[in-house]
Parts: sequence; C-alpha cells; structure tokens
Amino acid sequence: MPVTLRILAPLFASLLITGTAFAAPGGFFGAEVPEAGAPRVGRVVAGSPAAQAGLKPGDLVLALDGRRVRSAGALGELLGLAYPHAAFVLRVRRRGRELTLRPGTYGDWNAHWRANPPQRSQPRVGSAIVIAGRQVEIGAPVVTWRHLGGYDGYAHRRAFSEGALPSRPAGGCNTPERYAARRNLAPALAEVVAQRGALTYDLAALQIDQVVLHYDVAWTSQNCFKVLHDIRGLSCQFLLGVDGTLYQTLDVVDRARHAGGANDRSVGVEIAHPGPLELTKDLAARYTKDAGGVRFDLGRLAGTVRTPDFVVRPARQEPVSGLVQGRPYSMYDYTPAQYRTLTRLIAGLRRALPRIKLAVPRTPDQAVITKVLPKEELKAWSGLLGHYHVSSHKQDPGPAFDWEKVLSGVKALEEAR
Repeated sequence: MPVTLRILAPLFASLLITGTAFAAPGGFFGAEVPEAGAPRVGRVVAGSPAAQAGLKPGDLVLALDGRRVRSAGALGELLGLAYPHAAFVLRVRRRGRELTLRPGTYGDWNAHWRANPPQRSQPRVGSAIVIAGRQVEIGAPVVTWRHLGGYDGYAHRRAFSEGALPSRPAGGCNTPERYAARRNLAPALAEVVAQRGALTYDLAALQIDQVVLHYDVAWTSQNCFKVLHDIRGLSCQFLLGVDGTLYQTLDVVDRARHAGGANDRSVGVEIAHPGPLELTKDLAARYTKDAGGVRFDLGRLAGTVRTPDFVVRPARQEPVSGLVQGRPYSMYDYTPAQYRTLTRLIAGLRRALPRIKLAVPRTPDQAVITKVLPKEELKAWSGLLGHYHVSSHKQDPGPAFDWEKVLSGVKALEEAR
C-alpha cells in the first residue's frame, strides 16, 4: 500500500482499496487518490463507480462536476463530501488528451461490502472521528461506516435483511435515506454553503452547537443500528458500545434523525444500555453479582460486542434512582469504558466545534434539569443535552447518567492539552 494511503492527513479522503477502508464522508467511489501533489489516479477498484465511469489508473483529474481540480487535496475534499447515489462527471487528461468521462453515480459502503465480502470478520478500528472529511483524533477506539465491521448510515437499504425501506418506520421516516443535509441554516451561512456546495469543516463550527445523549434500550450498538436503520428509518451520528467502542455511522456535518427539533444543530450519541428497570419486564433479573461485582447478561447479543468476552459491569454497584419528566425511575450506571470514550468524544467535538459549551442545563441551585426544556430555552442552548431535554416523552440518558463525571473528565482532557 502506498505511503500516502497510510498517512491519514486531515483532508485526505482516501477510498476503499481491497478490504481496507479509511474514514471520510460521502459515497463509495473506488479509486486511489494521493494525499498531496497532482490529482493523478492510482488504483481503480474493479466494478466500482469510478471504474464504471471509465476512470483509469494514471488519469489526471482536471475537473469534477464542472469544478476545476487543482490538487490531489482538492479532489479528495470534493470526493469526500459527495453523497451516495449522487451523480458525478469527471474530466481527465489521459496520454495528452482531455476527456469527459461518462456520468457515474457514487455507491454506498453497505452495497459494496455485500458485493465484495471482506476477508476478515473483526472490525477495523481507528482512533479518529470524521468531521467534513477531516480526521479528528480522540484517542479512543473508533469504527467508522467505511471501516470493516462498521455501520453505514448512508446505505439506502437495510443492513441486516433484504429490502430498502425500514420495516416499521417512525413518522415521516419511510424513505431510503436515513440522513440529510442540515437544514434551517442562518441566511448568511446558507448562502456560503450553497456557494461551496457543502457544509465544510469551518462552516460546521457555525451551525453545530449541541450534543444530545441517548441510551439506546437495544443493549448493544449492533442491535441499536438494526433498530434505527432497518426497522425505524432513523439514524444517529455515533453509537457507543458497552466496551467503549465508538461507531460513527454518518459524518458529523450531516443531519441525523435522532432528536426531533434538535437535529439541525446537534450531534447525537446512542449509548448502549438497557435503560431504566421499570421500562423492561424482568430486566432486573439480568443484573447479577459475581466475584467481580455486578454484571449484566447480554444473552445472545454478547456476540455482537467488538471486544471478545467483554463483561458488562456498571460503574456503580447499585441502581441509581431519580425523577425524569417528574416521574421516578431507577437504573444501573453505564460502563467505565463508555464514560472514558464519551469524554474523549466530547473533547474532540469541542476542538472542532467550539460553540459546543461544556455545560448541561441546570436549575438555579445548580442541579441538572431532568425534564424537557421550554422551546425558547432549547433554542438558545449551546452545549450538552439529554434526550429528555428535547422531548417530553423521553427519559434518556436516565437518572444513572453521571453528568459530573463526563464534564470533569472533558475538562481534565482539555486542561492537559
């Protein structure tokens, strides 16, 4: 593999090459482009959108969709911001001749993996999240939608069964796309986005200022993605597994369907957890004690966790009780691994998106609010939120979520930089 494909520079939108995927936004293209220098094509994956359009190794790309390409970095950025199923046209120089290739259509990673099953079954893990095609290092295990074993929120079909549309869609979600470009931008920002053709890295910092935390009630991230993508037609930028593995399903700049009216400004994180004991029959019986303390029995879903034989142990040994939306609930805590990754994720998001304040809604006496915020307060808020701050019928992330642990953990990471 060329050295340029091993170096994950911020603007490097590298494309799938035989079983190895690098994180970048957009659809599957299927050609190797360098990190810097001339925009000359390397390897082209057989049967890929690039190959079907007629692109060949050695072609020098002059323009993409009528936009002049002056460097490999510029080409990578344009490719990285392209959506699956969108059309593209390339103009290239080949052996001294300028050619316009036949129109192509970007693919999605779900379809590519189905057509080209990978040789390995274990997820490929990195340590960086993706914001507008840039790698943002967070120092925690990350599996993106382009990694082997990742969950592709851009796929226009179900991931675990045949069919395109969700089987039991939420209201307004019976569509092949479970994502969209962010809407309701300020007029001045919308004008610049239209000129650039995308919500780029610097512009994202002007739009995204909230992080909404959920528990998934699906127990594991794989089961969460199945429920969201295949069944409900929903999506979330991040899924956080019980073992601390972070799964990124969409680029942060894209709009996910996870928190209603907050979707245009927020990043969503679905944390794997069964939820309050009161909401699932016989859930308490799945918590038992052994020599190591309290553990949770995942049952048949244990095999969907990335870390083999991972034992799910809550950070605190007893259930935590509290009022949410004015009603009492009790639940066991999240795992220490989840808290470690979550603090690193929030710290990474704040470096790129500094309008996200390190704060959570509080009462005048500084207690964390655990009910829905009035519309105007939610509109004015920049920082961290629970799903229960956004929707009156939600209880997540629940009474056991340790806001102070997360806030102090992020602060410590930021002070150590």
